[in-house]
Amino acid sequence: MIDPAPCVYTRRAMTADNRRADEELIGIAAGRIRRFAEAISQGHDFGIEAGEHDEPWTFDFHRVAVDIYKLTLPWAYLTGLASAFEDCADRMLTDELPPGTALDDWSLVHDYLRSAAKAITEASELTIDPDELPTAEDIDPITPPVMSFGKLAALVSAAGAQRLAGAAGSVEHSCGEADTCPLSEAELDWLRRIRRGDRIIDIAVDHGYSERSLYRALAELYDELSVETRTEAIAVAAENGWI
Repeated sequence: MIDPAPCVYTRRAMTADNRRADEELIGIAAGRIRRFAEAISQGHDFGIEAGEHDEPWTFDFHRVAVDIYKLTLPWAYLTGLASAFEDCADRMLTDELPPGTALDDWSLVHDYLRSAAKAITEASELTIDPDELPTAEDIDPITPPVMSFGKLAALVSAAGAQRLAGAAGSVEHSCGEADTCPLSEAELDWLRRIRRGDRIIDIAVDHGYSERSLYRALAELYDELSVETRTEAIAVAAENGWI
């Protein structure tokens, strides 16, 4: 992993408005990374044997993964994505982290963006005029569905995918409009784990509830979101970028 020290306290002080604009773009990129990691975890859930890469945010991973990226994505797209990722990583060199952000999570997302950009750039078969390269504003929040997630799942360990998803989700949350989310971090964790397929009894035990009391708490959560089922609650939370 890149030494986290360069990720903070090295960039000139910014105005509050500029900092907020950068955070929103970083949050979009982090959300994309989270969905990428969750798609890999879903591949594991469907029976694809996990791989050995415990740190899918490093250059060692991305220089292998780029061979999978190029199977379905054109070099024009990948080269542009590398430029946008590099710009977003630069914006993470900030003098102040968003409130509630863990340095380890911030550094991990920074490493992912920088390493992916480097791997794609070194392998790219295309040259684009620097003035025409995309920036962070051009990052699509959704990874193209044609990407071969099954092949990527065979590269990444279960723990690595979960760590990447957790760190990216944390940065996404802290860079987004967190004050608009009516749910606590514990409630968001319930929804994440339910979506992942964890049993209610296991979630209850981990959070210090009985199974019955957690069902009651979930019913209150559904009321808070004006929904009736866990599926609807997960959909609302996902659409708003809370999970």
